[in-house]
Amino acid sequence: MKTISSRRDFLKRTGLAGGGLVIGLNFLESCVKEVVNIPVTASPMITLENGFEAKGALDLTDFLQIKPDGNVFVSLTKYEMGQGVSTGLSSILAEELEADWEKINIRYIKSSVSESDITGGSTSTLLHWDLLRKAGAFAKYLLIEAAAKEWSVYKDECYAENNHVYLRGSDVQLEYGQLVEKVIVPDDYRSLFEQVPLKYRSKFKLIGKSLKSKIIPDMVTGRHPFSIDVQLPGMKYAAVLRCPVFKGKLLRFDASEALKISGVEKVVQIEGVLLDEATHIRDGVAVIANSTWAAFQGKQAVTAEWDLGENAKIEHEKFVADCHEQLANAKGTEILRIGKKIAEDELDNIISYTYEFPYQHHACMEPLNATSHFRGDSCEMWVGTQSADKIIANIEKHLGMPRENIRINCHPSGGGFGLRYSSEYAVESLLVSKAAGGDLVKMCYTREDDIKFDYLNPFELNKHTIGIKEGKPISWDFKNVMANWGGLLGWMYYDIPNCSGTQVKAEAFTQTGAWRSVMANAEGFSTECFIDEVASELNRDPLEFRLSLLPRNKMVDFKHSYQCNINRLRGALELVAQKAQWGKPMPENTGQGIAVYPYMHGNGYGAVVAEVSTANDEIKVTKITTAIDCGLVINPDQVRQQMEGGVIWALSAIFYGGTEYVNGVVQRSNFHDNPVFRIHEIPEIEVHICENDETQPWGVGEIAGPPTYAAVCNAIFATTGKRIRKLPITKKLSELA
Repeated sequence: MKTISSRRDFLKRTGLAGGGLVIGLNFLESCVKEVVNIPVTASPMITLENGFEAKGALDLTDFLQIKPDGNVFVSLTKYEMGQGVSTGLSSILAEELEADWEKINIRYIKSSVSESDITGGSTSTLLHWDLLRKAGAFAKYLLIEAAAKEWSVYKDECYAENNHVYLRGSDVQLEYGQLVEKVIVPDDYRSLFEQVPLKYRSKFKLIGKSLKSKIIPDMVTGRHPFSIDVQLPGMKYAAVLRCPVFKGKLLRFDASEALKISGVEKVVQIEGVLLDEATHIRDGVAVIANSTWAAFQGKQAVTAEWDLGENAKIEHEKFVADCHEQLANAKGTEILRIGKKIAEDELDNIISYTYEFPYQHHACMEPLNATSHFRGDSCEMWVGTQSADKIIANIEKHLGMPRENIRINCHPSGGGFGLRYSSEYAVESLLVSKAAGGDLVKMCYTREDDIKFDYLNPFELNKHTIGIKEGKPISWDFKNVMANWGGLLGWMYYDIPNCSGTQVKAEAFTQTGAWRSVMANAEGFSTECFIDEVASELNRDPLEFRLSLLPRNKMVDFKHSYQCNINRLRGALELVAQKAQWGKPMPENTGQGIAVYPYMHGNGYGAVVAEVSTANDEIKVTKITTAIDCGLVINPDQVRQQMEGGVIWALSAIFYGGTEYVNGVVQRSNFHDNPVFRIHEIPEIEVHICENDETQPWGVGEIAGPPTYAAVCNAIFATTGKRIRKLPITKKLSELA
């Protein structure tokens, strides 16, 4: 084995200058292509956010750091927004490292290292599975080798366990912290990293266990580093009065009253920027002050005159009517074609229904915020984001700033759900800093801003038409109208020989973007409600009918990231039916509904049985039973939490979702008129995890929502005989359309 020839090279490879073994992100960049099989874009501005983790930690490109005191610091390259990714990912590394779980500490990187670090699509764990295992195993290999050299024995005579290296057959041991300064990284580290032996599944000690969260203690004690808590020397505060209508223009403003408010220092104009077809930084007026309160008060005192533009003429009802007309008349883009087109005269029966899924708000607990410092040809930002790279790309494109001069400090956030995948709020904060003459400025949305200027989950209409021949479905046509952002998924998992799918893009009058489960929400809702309607019209049991269209041992190619495994989909459906006792006698005014859906961004499969009561004129979801196949389970508790959260997310949308517009302006403003499910409304929720022999984890976070919409609506039909084809719905049975 070749060794490093100079102290300088040694420090460069291992980062030992500050004490402790460091495997850096710059080191892993040379291995990540082979490990994760995704493109890598080296980023020169990656550093650590210190002060929240360990005193004395190096401000280097650290990924894994083992300190002389034995503490292990894992720098997260995925975004923590409450989903628990910090606990899950660090446990994968700790498993192979044979680390003491109590000595694992989390740190947050300041910018994305590659495209793999965009957080979304339920892909965080599956994309980093191999990389993290190899990083832990590689570090363990180096530590064992260092111990063997210290004891003058072969490394095969040593083993690692619980943050120590032991000499077999003796009491001789060294703690990791005692070994870090003795580690030597070989010149052939790259091939070693790729070939380092990994544990068998049967040997896992942490993976598969419900480990204690690494972030909840800090959240409870107020130490968790939310971006809204950032405090920096000389920092000012900003609030922005934005044009109330999408793509409107500021004509003039009067800041005289705002400047009279104590603490308000200046008021500046912000010129809007169209970042892409669906994302727009609005024209506005920014109030700069010495406190958030003064900035908010100053914003209220500013008067502005706007050219609201064409979007102010659009009423929501007319927009929906136009979408229905486009669905009926317009020719769209064909995105799915299986088999052939079947003529109507070849069919015994045609069943067709249209389903409406509304715009949806994110309503995160932490309002949008970002702290920015514009420095002319460079900048620095402190922000919670699901895509630092997207922020960097838009700053580079719209402000002409070189990537190497942009520094992003990534913080966890109180919710994301796709909202923080957008970059307009972050770029807007930099525009505020620029307009304020380069002030270091924390820009915060009020709760009302957060809802009124949310970029919404797109409005969708989905029309399903099925052709029946001799009692069997032989054709399925799917037409979709979607407002502005996103594309039709067309994940046709049922075994119907002739299928087609067409999409029409409608011009939205508001900004739109990602929302938890994204387009799968509308498609899962409509597909699984429709298949229930078809089963009913054919006098088939909804479960039995679904299973008849899901043949075993079949893989379906959606032309997406992964092929749909029908065995796994069936397994989730069969498990949820068994656990919910599908078909059991139900009390009066109650009913069951069932649904299943594959979430192919993360290659996970979910099924739901809902139980609904309509006693006393109230539609009440009394129980939700779920099943999930997410491959190898990293942390069962986190799987259950994600499934429970997804169910509650969907229930909120079913009963309280949507939004209202008058003259192009969002009418909702806070939780009083944009409610989410409260604790007293939440039904009993059971989560069952499918047993399997998968060798890796798959997605979890967005699986529960799509089948929950349909299962609840199908249960309402089972109880009342009324079909739900439009969301949201009322809780009053007598008011149900």
